[in-house]
Amino acid sequence: CKEGDKDTIFGSLSTFWRGAENFRRHGSMLWATSQATPLRRAIIDGDLELAEYTRHVGEGYSSGGFVGNVRVSGKMKALSQQQYCTRNAELAGGTMGGVWNMVYVGTMGAPETGCGPNQQNVAVVTVPVTPRIAEKPFISIDAAGRYSLHIPRFAHNRVGPDFSWGRVVDFEHVFVANTSVSAAIINRQLGQGMHVVLTPGIYHLEESLELQNHHQVLLGLGLPTLIAAEGVPAIRVKNVDGVRIAGILVEAGTGGKRETLLDWGDGTHEGNPKAPGLMHDVFIRVGGTNDPANAQANSRIMLRIASGNVIGDNLWLWRADHGVSGIIKSEMNPCDTGLLVTGGNVTMYGLAVEHTLKDLVQWSGDNGETYFYQSELPYDVTQAYGDAGYVGYRVHDNVLAHKAFGAGVYHYFRDHAVHVQSGIAVPAWLLNSFVAPLSVYLSGKGEMQHVINSRGAETNTRTDQAEWFCKKGPHVPPPTTTMTATTTTTITRTGTATSTTTVTRTMTTSNTVTSTTRTTTSTRTSTSTQTVTTTTVTGTITHTTTTTTSSSSTTKTKTVTRSTTTITSTSTTTTSTTTTPGPWWIMLSSPPQVGSFGFISFLAGVGLLNLCFIYVLVNHACCRRRRIPQEPRVPVSRLLSILGSPQSGVLSPMSSIFGGASPGPFSNSPRQDVARTVSVDANNARRSLESQFWLPSSRHGADTPGRPKMTSRLFSMMSMNESAYSMSPRGNALLASWVSRSP
Repeated sequence: CKEGDKDTIFGSLSTFWRGAENFRRHGSMLWATSQATPLRRAIIDGDLELAEYTRHVGEGYSSGGFVGNVRVSGKMKALSQQQYCTRNAELAGGTMGGVWNMVYVGTMGAPETGCGPNQQNVAVVTVPVTPRIAEKPFISIDAAGRYSLHIPRFAHNRVGPDFSWGRVVDFEHVFVANTSVSAAIINRQLGQGMHVVLTPGIYHLEESLELQNHHQVLLGLGLPTLIAAEGVPAIRVKNVDGVRIAGILVEAGTGGKRETLLDWGDGTHEGNPKAPGLMHDVFIRVGGTNDPANAQANSRIMLRIASGNVIGDNLWLWRADHGVSGIIKSEMNPCDTGLLVTGGNVTMYGLAVEHTLKDLVQWSGDNGETYFYQSELPYDVTQAYGDAGYVGYRVHDNVLAHKAFGAGVYHYFRDHAVHVQSGIAVPAWLLNSFVAPLSVYLSGKGEMQHVINSRGAETNTRTDQAEWFCKKGPHVPPPTTTMTATTTTTITRTGTATSTTTVTRTMTTSNTVTSTTRTTTSTRTSTSTQTVTTTTVTGTITHTTTTTTSSSSTTKTKTVTRSTTTITSTSTTTTSTTTTPGPWWIMLSSPPQVGSFGFISFLAGVGLLNLCFIYVLVNHACCRRRRIPQEPRVPVSRLLSILGSPQSGVLSPMSSIFGGASPGPFSNSPRQDVARTVSVDANNARRSLESQFWLPSSRHGADTPGRPKMTSRLFSMMSMNESAYSMSPRGNALLASWVSRSP
């Protein structure tokens, strides 16, 4: 790819929106481009030149760029490239050239890291490994003409290129769309779980494309342009994991208002660190193809990432400073912010944002990481921009951990002399986690007073063109964040429920205390059980972050304290209120504080338990069972029924105890005549029974051979019922009946 302008020194500054991937070049290769021009998955048998020399002109300016997953057998010559991001490459011959911000991540053959110009007058930042990445999906065709979609696998701590095929998906599961297909049809295919490939062209979307399935792929060929409809983003990703969006150009339409152009998640999804979402070669622009004098393009935010665990891999978010109508002035084609990140664990490789009218990047999600950042502040703003304190990269004060390598903010205040305080704004405790940040004066009026916060030298027409902040700032104690959430829900018998939630977050640093309180009240109608619940949760989180120039380490200490009040159920009518305390063991395990109303109830409950215990002791001592008489009186009919044999109609051997009297045949139920009683001497009964059966005593020990086996018992009149019951075939039914009829 040659420079777009060979007549002037501006060279390839406007060579945008093209790419080359999945090929092998026999010999050296020229790739003289700027932003939105990725070079991927390539093998180059020779040198790779990233700028072009023109006779009588010199090396034209170039403002790139991105190279990822390439193998170069020769030397990579950056030459006049102002900045460049090289990720997971193998550079056998090393590198040469470059200017302000050359960042290498997970690259073999990369130069030594530093801060500011080295001996070759090149500023280099090298990160040894790529923490987590998956390569861009691609398409292959076999000898039989069958197409396949390849989804490279996710990996940690990678070094060098990866040309593996990844997961192979047959095109039976891929829907191929062209510009004649409506967004509704594409969404129907996405809803059915199909992957979607967009062929080159301009898609005027009537609704958002929605990715709502895990591990779904939306892949563009030839950078298809998606123009967002009025009031909605071009692409919306639901709360799903492993989604891949690659090779697309999103454009803001004209007329109406838009909040975002690409919206990822709704803020309730933490994402999956093992299956993060990825964006490869995703470019977004506001303006450029329209004449703002007739109709202005607009979007408040270009890209919003609200889900956690999302990775960006070569993104350029551009509010056009020029277009088909010429130079853009007076803040036309408005866009406030390029990138808004609220999700946690979001990582960016090769991020570029330019010319938005407020903060270019706003980052409020924790544990964010950026490897290479290039930006330009807007050309057409007034001093009101500087007075408002807008910056090129802002990390909000609620963030406890964030790091960035090679973050640069450039300024060219073309129309007005604008003075800004700083290019990068971060909390004081994150100052040392930014490696080699820089500011660059491109041209024009005004100045930038500091690189990051109040650190780093100014840049203007009187100073050096670029300034880096390399010295570490003073140590700032890590912040302590305390969050208290109290929820109270009241439900009455009328069916009305009122819920009030108050969340207070307090962040304390060495010199500042920030407190935020949010109260939410809601009312609903319900027929459920009446309950009053009050819960208070308090957490304290402490983070310590330490970063060196070549690597970074993060140490986190987390202490969480939770306290929950006693849950009390209250029922209320128009005339009375009844309160039911929790179980006694809860009262004993969690006594209320002394002096509270609950403490009086607690004492009353303990006193009641003591009274119950004393009552049981007295009752046991005074009312225990009396001694059983020696000669109990037992109904004769009951004994005869128990001891008789109902099946044969004759007495059992135990009838000898009563002189051989026979009750005669009887049914299962007891006799209906009036029960008569006899007195039986228990000692005589035992001797009589021993004459019929061998009843071994404890002296006999084991059973004697030849004797009938029988369980040893001590017979008394109280145990005869049990003995007869165990010997009688129908004793179970007989005893049950007599127990129910006994007077």
